[in-house]
Amino acid sequence: MSIFELVYKVRDIMTDGFVKVCSNETIENALNKMMQSYRNEVLIMDDDEKLIGIFTMKDAIRIRNMGISFKDFVIKYASKDVSTIDCNSSARYARDLMIKKNIGRLPVVENNHIIGIITNNNFRDIFYIKMDELFKLQNYVFDNLHEGVCMCDEKGIVKYWNKASERVYGVKLNNILNRYIGDFFPNAMLLKVLNTEKRIDNVFHEPVKGKFVVLSAFPIYNSDKKLVAVVSTDRDMTDEVNLTKQLEDEKKKVEFFKDAYKNELSSKYNFSFIIGKNKKIIDAISIAQKVAPTSTSVLITGNSGTGKEVFAKAIHKASERTGSFVAINCSAIPVNLFESELFGYVEGAFTGAIKKGKIGKFELANKGTLFLDEIGDMPMEMQAKLLRVLQDGVIYRLGSEKSIITNTRIISATNKNLNELISEGKFREDLFYRLAVVQIKLPDLKDRREDIRDLSNLFFRQVSKDEGIEINYIDEKIYKILADYKWDGNIRELKNVIQRMVVLSNDGKITVKSIPEYIRNENIRNYEYNDENKYDLQKITENIERKTIEKVMKMVHGNKNKAAKILNIKRSTLYYKLSKFK
Repeated sequence: MSIFELVYKVRDIMTDGFVKVCSNETIENALNKMMQSYRNEVLIMDDDEKLIGIFTMKDAIRIRNMGISFKDFVIKYASKDVSTIDCNSSARYARDLMIKKNIGRLPVVENNHIIGIITNNNFRDIFYIKMDELFKLQNYVFDNLHEGVCMCDEKGIVKYWNKASERVYGVKLNNILNRYIGDFFPNAMLLKVLNTEKRIDNVFHEPVKGKFVVLSAFPIYNSDKKLVAVVSTDRDMTDEVNLTKQLEDEKKKVEFFKDAYKNELSSKYNFSFIIGKNKKIIDAISIAQKVAPTSTSVLITGNSGTGKEVFAKAIHKASERTGSFVAINCSAIPVNLFESELFGYVEGAFTGAIKKGKIGKFELANKGTLFLDEIGDMPMEMQAKLLRVLQDGVIYRLGSEKSIITNTRIISATNKNLNELISEGKFREDLFYRLAVVQIKLPDLKDRREDIRDLSNLFFRQVSKDEGIEINYIDEKIYKILADYKWDGNIRELKNVIQRMVVLSNDGKITVKSIPEYIRNENIRNYEYNDENKYDLQKITENIERKTIEKVMKMVHGNKNKAAKILNIKRSTLYYKLSKFK
């Protein structure tokens, strides 16, 4: 069997641009379709899409000369003894069949359906094109192998030397081709195979000083069993040595960061670092401390920025679980990637999958804690799959039927009302009960204003240390201003504000001017931080006037003319007051 027969099938040389007509169509219709498609034939199909005949341009000329009307049915004058060939047959067999039956066209079938056609006109061209492609493919393959490939004749003269051999040994093809291999590599293993006529496999070898390879070589015989050549493949082990060293270095880095992460959890995310005098936060800490040593699922609720992940990490640290803390934000993952992110996937599971697959978050958190943030945004389909995992403790990587048992503790968090989502059909009730065995609700920062001073001081210390900026003075007034602010972003917003104040501080001093202007303006509008002005009628009047103008300006989207009319004042007066109140 030739290489052409082995590699190329009928489907490789056929054309799928064939034309079909129904048995009840006229000759005229068939001719029109042939001319429109630049074809010399049409395939005639019955009502079940079965091939029942072939009509060619040659047939059309013949019936025209016979004086037959082109309005007649095409099936009457078609060739009905039609041979077909399976698409997986060899190209050589197709050619032989056409010669044997003396036919110029051969329809191609797959599962009893026509999918293409081979014609005599283009077979020869396609055959030679494919042979040329095959030779190019062969050279392309050998030149792109990682291993060096060398072939010598029975006298040790180099007849083939691929690009990898050039890279491995630094010897160009033009310099070594048709030269004796021993002139370049005196101890070449090819010479040993030529002498012994025995193959060697996967031996470590040093062809030249300082160059180590893993080498295999084998003899080639002709039909008379005479040795005519020998071929070797050499793999440069420098890559493997470097890769092994790199893996060792990366392993050390992973261990270092793993220890550093654990130390971070220990130093920053234990319960002693959760500051609070407020009763609600004290109650939350108490529940978290009690549930931490268990394997119970915990649901932490609260608005954005209230510290849900801080609590989750503290629970994990106090649990003494040996595995890692792995967090995943359910609102940030595209729906079509959810399953692969949680459970991982094997190689070839889907288009774009990483070679060798990817481990999922459940496996990463084995013997540790998986933190599912924003659980209320998890798609319904994934909720069902998550429920099954929580029930069985078994996961399956995407594209694999192999089960993986995990011992993963689940802590979830949300800023949404899951009971409302359940009533709306957007969250599974049975999953809710699995996740919310213990619930911890965190209060907003505005509901625990007594903690703002201590939290501010904590963040001042942390940011100062992280940024390397020493703070030696903090104005007492800032605590009152910060305590009176609304803090829609909760603790996260407070920390960001403190960070801004520290990095923009002058001479290590934090003053009222260090506070962002929007907070100071809000404080002025509320006008409650200065007790001695509490009963100042002029200040109170100005405050009411300011709030009223601000409300009307927002209502009319900044249209001063409309605002003046609603406020029943002159436009010039409005301009004055806008300037006055900034």
